[in-house]
Amino acid sequence: MADKPMSILDHLEALRRVLIISLISIIPGSIAGWFIREDIMRILIKPVSDLHYKLVYIGATEALTAEIKIAFFAGLVLALPVIAYQIWKFVLPALHATEKRYIRIFVPLSVILFIGGIVFGYYTVFIYGVQFLLSFGGEGLTPMLSLGKYLSFALWFLIPFGIMFELPLVILLLVRIGLMSPKYLASKRKWVLLAAFVIAAVATPTTDMFSQSVMALAIYLLYEISIWVSYLVRPKKVKLPEGNQNAVELIESSNRNAAGKSSEIAVEDDRGSTVVDAGESVAVTLNVNPEAEAQAETHTEAQTEAQTETHTEAQTEAQTEAKDKSLEDIYRNIVERGNKNDE
Repeated sequence: MADKPMSILDHLEALRRVLIISLISIIPGSIAGWFIREDIMRILIKPVSDLHYKLVYIGATEALTAEIKIAFFAGLVLALPVIAYQIWKFVLPALHATEKRYIRIFVPLSVILFIGGIVFGYYTVFIYGVQFLLSFGGEGLTPMLSLGKYLSFALWFLIPFGIMFELPLVILLLVRIGLMSPKYLASKRKWVLLAAFVIAAVATPTTDMFSQSVMALAIYLLYEISIWVSYLVRPKKVKLPEGNQNAVELIESSNRNAAGKSSEIAVEDDRGSTVVDAGESVAVTLNVNPEAEAQAETHTEAQTEAQTETHTEAQTEAQTEAKDKSLEDIYRNIVERGNKNDE
């Protein structure tokens, strides 16, 4: 996509296209997932079968609905490359043209992190969480778990882990484009820890503290990893000389005419910090002429001296006029008194 302004309607149209393509991509994935639904179901019900319990279905369509649900979940996972590509394709053009190449990195990382989050949640929380919850039944009670409700519980338990594992990728993107810095992220640690427990309490379908604590600690650990990795991906900083007000404009103008691949640098001047693209095929050099600087300083000093002299002269004239007026008043008073005495 070309780097030109888009209206709100254009953004909505692009978003609609993303949603349609993403939903369509799930259909072939779900068809493929139908053939592996039994294997997926065997994995999901393993925590229950290990305790020698069996699932039951209490409706005529419950078993079919459960299998369709598993096939749809499998289709969602299989369609992740297409969905991730569409999402990043929608987001990245809003930044810089040279940042579009990141889509080749973000798409596979998004898929790996999402699947990794599901696997982490299954082996570290889900198995032990289910066994922990079923242990409260006691010896005289036998659990009768509905197939449909159990699968819904399992899917809503695991999907948030996959979403939360996308956190490092989002943070690294924000750091890379200059919207956040590692120092800023480090200063928000305590708030992130609090937010992690709040998110875990809302996202996990169970009420036990074990599952919520594991998810919260996983979120905070991902945040810490993101901080340390952000030091490696943050844009390089170039300190501009003082007084060079047009430095940023010069770099941006040169980069717009640059050909080939580009990399990012952060430019700091007296107006703050901004991120621009520095073309690899074009070397941008900011030269400051010492003679020009000396002339500018001399001119500034001369203006300052002239203003000071003018101000001093004006003050002196005002003081002299005030003294003259005071003397005139005194002389007038003396004359008036003399006239009165003569009378």
